[in-house]
Amino acid sequence: MQIVEASLLALRTARLSLANATSNIRITLFPMVHIGEPEYFETVYADAFAHDVAIVEALRSPISRRITRSNRWIEGSPALNLVVQPRYPPPGSCRAGIIEADLSGEEFAAVWREVPLWLRALVYVVTPAIGAQRRWFGTRERLAKGLSFDDLTSRDEWLNWDPETAALDRAILHARDVRLLEILNEQLGDPAPDPRRVSVVYGARHMRAVVRELKQTRIYHVERGDWLIVFRL
Repeated sequence: MQIVEASLLALRTARLSLANATSNIRITLFPMVHIGEPEYFETVYADAFAHDVAIVEALRSPISRRITRSNRWIEGSPALNLVVQPRYPPPGSCRAGIIEADLSGEEFAAVWREVPLWLRALVYVVTPAIGAQRRWFGTRERLAKGLSFDDLTSRDEWLNWDPETAALDRAILHARDVRLLEILNEQLGDPAPDPRRVSVVYGARHMRAVVRELKQTRIYHVERGDWLIVFRL
């Protein structure tokens, strides 16, 4: 099942609505690309925060800001004309009760220290270089290239697995997946009798873990899938 697709016309993400025959909770997944056209974020936020509950990504760490600073360089590119994902609506300004499902800054720092020192240093050096290259020489087509993926690990991903770089994946991806699933399962285990609509607004790469949990463990099925355009090519 495709989660992000780079076609000839656009980069787009799949908005997935899931249900369980024995549960009154409906789940909508919004796989996020963190830089896109303003209309993309407006569409996602208008829908996701009209749910009863919104589970959101909320890592606040100087380390993560350093890792993701290339996105802020991209935002300033006149050729790309894209924006960084805006802040979520403040509590009380939308229908949804907003739940931040992420590691604390201290927890992320602890996981980050498990990454080999040489690899951490490389990330710090390469990130701004990538951002500068994309700002001055990047195109939307190059930005979209390689972003397509589905809910199953590809053959290339298996073949390119490396035990040292796996520590980086654990810090950025897997450790945070665990926290996200903990929060999601708290919602699914809530015995409230009234029907509820829960949205998950989180980085697209984390949606593999969410889809696996919902379909295999919680026996949810996809009721509907829609494409949302991140940016046009």
